[in-house]
Amino acid sequence: MIDRPYRIAALAALLLSFCLALSLPARAADEELEPGLGDVAPGNTLPDTGDPEEGGPPPNGEDLTGPPPSSTPNKQDRSDILGNVPLGDPAVRAEMLKELYTRLSGARSAKDAEPIAEAIEETWRRSGSDTVDLLMTRVDTFVLAADLDLAMQVLDAVTELDPKNAEAWHQRGIVHLMQNDTDRALSDLRRAITIDPNHYKALRDLGAVLQQTGDQRGALDAYRKALAVNPFLEQARRAEEQLSHDVEGRDI
Repeated sequence: MIDRPYRIAALAALLLSFCLALSLPARAADEELEPGLGDVAPGNTLPDTGDPEEGGPPPNGEDLTGPPPSSTPNKQDRSDILGNVPLGDPAVRAEMLKELYTRLSGARSAKDAEPIAEAIEETWRRSGSDTVDLLMTRVDTFVLAADLDLAMQVLDAVTELDPKNAEAWHQRGIVHLMQNDTDRALSDLRRAITIDPNHYKALRDLGAVLQQTGDQRGALDAYRKALAVNPFLEQARRAEEQLSHDVEGRDI
């Protein structure tokens, strides 16, 4: 019998070979990061909160969870924040995230917070494994091409290879949600948050799914935790304000 680690590695190698053979180009390492799967993917079933990442009209306020701006200054700011930190080292990566989360929660404005959030989201994508990182870029490609089954196969392999990768579990939860599998979406989002309790996008998306399923108190708690880390999630803040009124019976 083939040992499980070897089977997983073989599956990942097979998927990687298949991905590389596709005509769709891979995303270069120095290109802009794709927005989260929940932000742009077709078929998203999150509640319409007026958030472009959830299928609604553009918000009046600024939400840091949308696609990263293409302006050079912000890109340079993010580079300045990360510097030459070896994010492939798990201990260094964890320490960097801890520092960035602290800076983000204390940011005075959305403008100041934006490059910090971008640096965090880039760090989420640095697993320390070139194979895992490349597979994650292919997930983005498959989702944008509406090939959710293949995206899920790749995410299954990634979470087997790197079970402590919070962003992989977050993305897997989003794909489950897009496949109308709410139970598995909730399970994967909670798994992401267990690994990284400060993963504000997983917390935000958990809040949206719980709100959709009628668990208003659970949604309120998730939104508040997301906002404690990233106070500039405007749509999450509006949802939190409305749920505070509905659940706790008080005016905002």
